[in-house]
Amino acid sequence: MKVAEERFEKLFSKELISTIHNQEELVNKMVTEIKQLTDASHVGVYLYDHWKDDFELVKIASNGENSFRRYLFSDGILSKEENKRYHSAFNIYNGQDAFLQQYDYPAFLVALNKMDTKVGYMLIAFETELDDNDQFYHFLEKVASEINSLLNGLDDYSQMMEQASKYELMYRVTQKFHSTMNTNDVLTEIVDAIKYIYPDFSCNLFLSRDYQSDKKLPVKELIYNEEFAEKLSVKAFLTGEIKLEVDKNKSRLFAPLHGKQGTYGVLQITAYNISKFPESDVEFIRLLASTAGNALENAQLYQQSNQLIADLQLINEISHKLNSNLRLNETTLFMKQQLQDSFHAEEIGFVLLNEEEEKYQILHESTPFFDTTDASVFIEEMLQILQEEKDAIFVGDFTKKYPNRSFGLKAVMVMPMIQSDQLKGAIIILHKNPYFFSFENFKLIKSIVHHSTLAFVNSMLREQLENLVITDYLTKLYSRKYLDEKCKQHLETDREGIFLLLDIDDFKHVNDTYGHDVGDELIIQVANIIKNNVKNDGFAARWGGEELAVYLPECNLEKGMEVASTLVKLIEMRTEPKITVSIGIACWDQSNPEKMNAIFDRADRSLYEAKRLGKNGVAKL
Repeated sequence: MKVAEERFEKLFSKELISTIHNQEELVNKMVTEIKQLTDASHVGVYLYDHWKDDFELVKIASNGENSFRRYLFSDGILSKEENKRYHSAFNIYNGQDAFLQQYDYPAFLVALNKMDTKVGYMLIAFETELDDNDQFYHFLEKVASEINSLLNGLDDYSQMMEQASKYELMYRVTQKFHSTMNTNDVLTEIVDAIKYIYPDFSCNLFLSRDYQSDKKLPVKELIYNEEFAEKLSVKAFLTGEIKLEVDKNKSRLFAPLHGKQGTYGVLQITAYNISKFPESDVEFIRLLASTAGNALENAQLYQQSNQLIADLQLINEISHKLNSNLRLNETTLFMKQQLQDSFHAEEIGFVLLNEEEEKYQILHESTPFFDTTDASVFIEEMLQILQEEKDAIFVGDFTKKYPNRSFGLKAVMVMPMIQSDQLKGAIIILHKNPYFFSFENFKLIKSIVHHSTLAFVNSMLREQLENLVITDYLTKLYSRKYLDEKCKQHLETDREGIFLLLDIDDFKHVNDTYGHDVGDELIIQVANIIKNNVKNDGFAARWGGEELAVYLPECNLEKGMEVASTLVKLIEMRTEPKITVSIGIACWDQSNPEKMNAIFDRADRSLYEAKRLGKNGVAKL
C-alpha cells in the first residue's frame, strides 16, 4: 500500500494536475490510474448533477463494463434518498451491505465530499479476494481525500469561470440594452443570451402588449383573463415572481420581465430531462429578466415619447390648417385626407346635426358607404347612443358586439363633435378588418376631433351667416342683391342666357280673402316649386313682394319658354289654395350684348304683357 500511495502522490502531483483543464479529463485520468494502482477490476465515479438533482455516472474503467453498469444501476444505492444507508468507521461501504454482498467480488463505495456535502462517489470492485485491512481503508480514504481536493479545486475554478462568463455576458447584454431604444433589439438580445448560456433549452416570450417584433422571435401573446388565470405564465406576470414547473420529461421556468413601473411580459425557459433549476441559474435568469424588463420599459417610454411628440405635431398641424378660415367642404376634405393617410381608414363619414329640425345631414365629402341604406340605419343607432352618452364609441369587432347588425365593416370608431355641451355632429371611421384600429389610434383621433370641432362649427356658422346674407328669409331663395351679382358674373362669362320674372296673379285678392299668413305660405309654395325644377339648370331669387326671378345660364329662348311654361302649369296644379302666375321672359346672347338692367327691364315689360294677355301665362317682348 505504501508503494501505491507514493505512486499515487507522484501521479497526481501539482505539475501533472496543472495540465488538466476540465472535470472530464481529470476523472478519466483518476479512474485509469486508480484501477492500475489498486489492481481493481472496476472503478467508477459518480458526481452530483445539479440539473438532474441526482448522482450521474461520469466515467467507468472496467474489465466488463456492461456488467459493471448493471451493477451500478440495479439499485438506488447512489440516489440522494439512500444516502442515509451510508456507514462504516472509514466513511466507506465495505461490502457488508446486502446490495454489495449479492455479487461474487468485493466492492467499496467511497464518498467524495465538499465540506459536509457529498458531491459524488467512487466505486471500486475486485474480482479476487482482498485483504481489506485498515491500511487498505486508510489508502482509500487518502485517495478520496486527494480526489476531493482535486475535484473541489477544479469545481471552484469551473464555477468561478462559469460565473465570470455569465456576468461578462450580463455586462454585454446590459450594454446592448442601454445602447438601444428599440423593443425588437431588446427582445432579440434576451433570446440570444438564453441560447448562448443554455444552448439545449428553448425559450418563449409572453408579452403583455402587441409589439411589432421580428417574426423569427418566439413571441406569444400573454392572455391574462379568468380563463388563463391559473397558468404559471399569468401568475408570474401578476405576482412579479419566478414560477417553476417540473414534471418527468421537462421543467419550465417563468421569469417576469418587470421594470420600475410595471411588468411587460414573461420569459419562459423550457429544459428537457432535468429535475430542477439550480439556485445560481435561477438567480442569473431572474437578473437577466429584470434587466430586460427595465430595458423594455425604457424602450417603450422612449417610443411613447416619440409617438406623443408625433401625435402632438399632427394635432398641431391639423388644428393650424383647420383654423385658417377654410370653408366647410375644404375642412371636411382636409380631415378626410388626414384620417386616410394617418390611420388607413377605409370608410369615413361626416354627419352634421340640425337640432331645430331634429335631422342629420351627411356631408358630400363622406365616402360612398354613407350613401347606402345600411349606413342610414347604422348612423341613426350611433347618433342615438351619442345623444345619450355624449362620448366616443370604439368597437373592435362590430359583428361580435351586434351579431344581428352586420354591414361588412367591423372596426368602428364614432367621434362626437361637441361644442358648448351640444352635439353638433360626428365623424365615423370604419374598416373591414376587426380590431384594425388600436386603442392608441382611438385616443389620438378622439383628441384630433376634439381640437377640430371648433373649426367645423366655425365653418358651419360662417356658411350659415353667408347664407343668411344672400338668402331671403321667407322663401329661402337667393336675395335680390345676390341675384344681381350672380347675373352680372354670368353676363361676363356666358354665351347666352334667359331671365324670368314671375308674379303671382291677383295676390292682393288672395291676401284679402285668406289673410297674409296664407299669402306668405303661398309664396313659399311657389318658391319651392321653382327650386325643385330649376336647381340643376339655374338659380332663383325673391325679386320683391310676390315677385320671384329665375336666371338660366347658357340657355336659349326655346328652352327658356319651355321652363317658364312648365312652371306656370305646375304652380296652378300644386298650390293650395290654387293660384296662378304670370311670367315675363328676356333673353340675351353675345351677338347683342346688353347690361343687366336692360335685361331686367325687358323681363318686367314682358311680365306686364303676360298680365295684359289674361294672366296665367308667359310673354316675351
